[in-house]
Amino acid sequence: MSYRHTPPSPSDLLRRLDEALERCRPHEPRPWLHGLDMLEGDGMVEIVFPHALYERFFSPHRQLFETALRQCLPAGTSIRYRTAGPVRPEDIPAAPLCPEKTGANAPSFPGRETAELSPASGQPPSLPGPSKTLDDFLCNAKNAFPLEVMRRIAGHPPGAVFQPLLLYGGSGTGKSHLLSAVGTGFARQGMRVLSLPAARFCRQAEDWARRPENFWQDVHVLILDDLQDIVGQDLWQRHLVTLLDHCPPQRQALFALTGTAQTFKRLQPRLVGRLESGLVAELLEPDLEIRLRYLQDICRQRRLPLSREEQLFLARRCRQFRLLQGMLLKVAAFAEMRQGSLSREDVENIARTGGTEPAIGHREIVEEICRLYALRPEEVLGNGRRPQLVLARQIAMYVCRRRLGLSYPELGRMFGGKDHSTVVHAVKKVKKMLESNKDVQNVVAALEKSAP
Repeated sequence: MSYRHTPPSPSDLLRRLDEALERCRPHEPRPWLHGLDMLEGDGMVEIVFPHALYERFFSPHRQLFETALRQCLPAGTSIRYRTAGPVRPEDIPAAPLCPEKTGANAPSFPGRETAELSPASGQPPSLPGPSKTLDDFLCNAKNAFPLEVMRRIAGHPPGAVFQPLLLYGGSGTGKSHLLSAVGTGFARQGMRVLSLPAARFCRQAEDWARRPENFWQDVHVLILDDLQDIVGQDLWQRHLVTLLDHCPPQRQALFALTGTAQTFKRLQPRLVGRLESGLVAELLEPDLEIRLRYLQDICRQRRLPLSREEQLFLARRCRQFRLLQGMLLKVAAFAEMRQGSLSREDVENIARTGGTEPAIGHREIVEEICRLYALRPEEVLGNGRRPQLVLARQIAMYVCRRRLGLSYPELGRMFGGKDHSTVVHAVKKVKKMLESNKDVQNVVAALEKSAP
């Protein structure tokens, strides 16, 4: 192979290449282009890297580079790469470009050994914990917008849409699930994904805070969870602002924050401004319909012997997916000890071991019965014995039992410290009256509408 001694001017080829890159990615800085040497021979262009580390710096841009270069060359011209020489000490960057290195002196980003996603050895990457997908995320119209946003991000190259993105909402609403699903999807496409708790990432910020541009050379997608943990940490937040300021257009930053919009506003105004320049979306607490669907799916997968009534009981008691997960672990362990046999009383006893919210919605039912019978809440929850008051209390007990899944002892404590047998009698009495008493039927229907 011989190279022409009088090739077309390299500056001319570089100029045409730069114009082609500008058409592909307008106004995008291209520092990775300036260190390359290009030698044009017969039917071939050889791209020469100054050293091996530069090749890694260039690698994320290779496809874009070749697409633009072929527009500047005759059809059929091949492209070849080689490295000119060894790495010199001055070539080594402050932030690491080589996560594959090991050893005491090898630099690394915080937590890379557990949190980095990369397509190593041809194996599909995954985030820590069970692999999650967007299709696994259960929601209805209430959370349709955040889910669609995540689908859009996953369906485009990093940085193409909603950059940066912040999801916020209560604990156990599924923020980590969505971030994990998107991160795993990007990693399976061969991209380098770094996923960490925000405080851990910022605590070890020495390398990337000093040279943030080098960080983005090595990481395509950054995922930081629990952003609320850096509220009040002004230095960490300033470092994040700097990192976002140096984020190239073809990189993606995804954040999650547990809390409300007020929690988000407690971050530094500069960081809030950077996040709001992308998209901020709220993930709402899953409602009863979604919690029940989740329970049904898990019970089917794990073959848990729970009836629909028992599933409904747990769905009403646990408002978060994490609480439901913990409760199902207890149910599964108990079912194994009982060799698959569980009664409603067993499920209620398990639910009382913690993590549930027994009084959800009972106040709305009590207030509605008071409105219908012109009573005060303290009367219905007390020990008065007037016939109309007793009937109102019994109906309220029945609806709380039916709609909220409260146990007989819990209802007894809630309604003035009544005995378990008193509540059982009240529920049975109202159930019998519903067979023929139209007035009771109308009252129960109104109360059930007021229940959550």
